[in-house]
Amino acid sequence: MRVAVIGEGVIGCSSALAIKRRFPSAEIVVYSDLPFQESCSFGPAGLFRVDKLCYRDFAKATFDHFAVLHKSVGPASGVKLLSGYIQSEDKEKLEAQEEIYGDIVYNFKWLNEREKMGLLVNPKNECIHFTSYASEGNIYVPYLKNELLKVGVAFRRQRIEDIDDLGRHVDVIVNCAGLNGGIVAGDGDIVTPIRGVAIEVETPWHKHFFYENFCNFTIPKANSVVLGSVKQIGRTDTIVTDEDRKEIWENYLRIQPTFKDAKVLREWCHLRPERKEIRLECIEKKLADGKKYLLVHNYGHGANGFTLHMGCALKVIDLIEKNTHCSSKL
Repeated sequence: MRVAVIGEGVIGCSSALAIKRRFPSAEIVVYSDLPFQESCSFGPAGLFRVDKLCYRDFAKATFDHFAVLHKSVGPASGVKLLSGYIQSEDKEKLEAQEEIYGDIVYNFKWLNEREKMGLLVNPKNECIHFTSYASEGNIYVPYLKNELLKVGVAFRRQRIEDIDDLGRHVDVIVNCAGLNGGIVAGDGDIVTPIRGVAIEVETPWHKHFFYENFCNFTIPKANSVVLGSVKQIGRTDTIVTDEDRKEIWENYLRIQPTFKDAKVLREWCHLRPERKEIRLECIEKKLADGKKYLLVHNYGHGANGFTLHMGCALKVIDLIEKNTHCSSKL
């Protein structure tokens, strides 16, 4: 079985790895048109958290995957355990978080008044605590790529202009092109960019993740803390502006004033690929000469790519098996 995966980010690499593990003899090439450092998967701190109940099963599969990596590989994988808090004035939103993943993460609890007053500056009405995994993009995705290289998966820098032309040479194409997923699909599907900005700072005393109202947050990485975020729907520029910096710092210093003299290490801006729902489906394509190939779409994960990637990759496997009558011996 010859497979082409379009996209070298967390979705593309995890899809390729899942395929190779299920079909060891598959010949796989992963295509990308940009260096990984310029991709949306490079910057995130990758905290496991999700907002839609319909993605619970994908999230659970990814969490289980992280648990194995954390115990067997450790820091080299970029996966670590983090505890922290989400506070909000909207109790219903926090109750929704508990319903979606409260029994997936570890140590989920609601803070009482004493805990809120002791731990938080300007505490909101409600606050939850839990322990989860974080997968640091600039370590985790290269780890996945290295695992792929070990088993013979090839990587090629090439922009795919004509998906049918690629389909002439392979049996399966997996479209993990993120923001360009609809363009690759070629069927008019729309992926909306959500501009995100984050600042990495040097605050070695800060060991917990922290969210306020799901918009202001800090997430520790291996050698820095990610401070954010700006989220702007439909905006496509990726240069960090003074306005971005002002918004992030003013919002966060209000709830964490100890950061006021923190050293800025770097800034990051990229476009999240947002869709009403993840596109995870397969289509059998037939070329003019009768050649057939299977096109599997796996894109539109928004800000949840790191939380959902392995669950979605396993779904890709199911779609391939159901539509090509493959077995794991292929």
